[in-house]
Amino acid sequence: MMKGELCNSKLFQKFFSIVGSLALIPLLVLLVPAVGRADVGPSNAEIMAGVQGRLYNAGIFKHGQVNAQVTNGVVTLTGTVDSYGQEMRAVRAARHQHGVIGVIDKIQVNTTGVSQQQILKKARYEVLTYPFYTIFDHITLRTQGSRLILGGQVTQPFKKSDLGNIMADIKGVSYVQNNIQVLPTSLFDDNIREEIAERIYGDPLFVNYGNQANPPIHIVVDNGNVTLYGAVGSKLERQKAAIDARFAAVYFGLTNNLRVAS
Repeated sequence: MMKGELCNSKLFQKFFSIVGSLALIPLLVLLVPAVGRADVGPSNAEIMAGVQGRLYNAGIFKHGQVNAQVTNGVVTLTGTVDSYGQEMRAVRAARHQHGVIGVIDKIQVNTTGVSQQQILKKARYEVLTYPFYTIFDHITLRTQGSRLILGGQVTQPFKKSDLGNIMADIKGVSYVQNNIQVLPTSLFDDNIREEIAERIYGDPLFVNYGNQANPPIHIVVDNGNVTLYGAVGSKLERQKAAIDARFAAVYFGLTNNLRVAS
């Protein structure tokens, strides 16, 4: 090998060595963590802006005024809305914001000018117009101040959930206590329901009741035990409904809670 060729060979080796070292630098940067660098979550200001946006998108400001303050990821909600349902929507909206680790609910429901009688009247209307409310369900309603308490029985879990949500949106309701019982799923109970309903509403005495949008005699069956609820026009009708039910099907027990409407 000539002297010049030897020099050129050494120069090429040195060049490729330098290039190889440079190629490793990005890889080393990826492998070695930066000193003092850490993942930083959203700031309190960013969280507050996000919460306010979610409150707006949820339509909360159509039903009152809700303010949010953020300290170390904890959101405190204050203000006034017109129903318990809107209060719960505001809380859910805040909880879904990225970076929120907790929500303190200090929202108040405005109950001014709404009486217990108005709440009950609206609640009864909502029950009767609920499309899945049938003669095999029975709902009771009562109030404690601005608190609405639901009771009774329904045949499906979604009915309990639906009715609770509907009642929460009634203006002036500050809290909903949902004590509705979901009846057990049972083919035996289903057969009893159908047989008693056919016998009662097939009775000429109750034909007019059966043609109503909301028939007044409700048949609740719980593990083979039958209870009649609702209102009829006379003592005779109350007694006849119980007789029809008694001879319609095989069951364990019958309770007649029908009342005579004044």
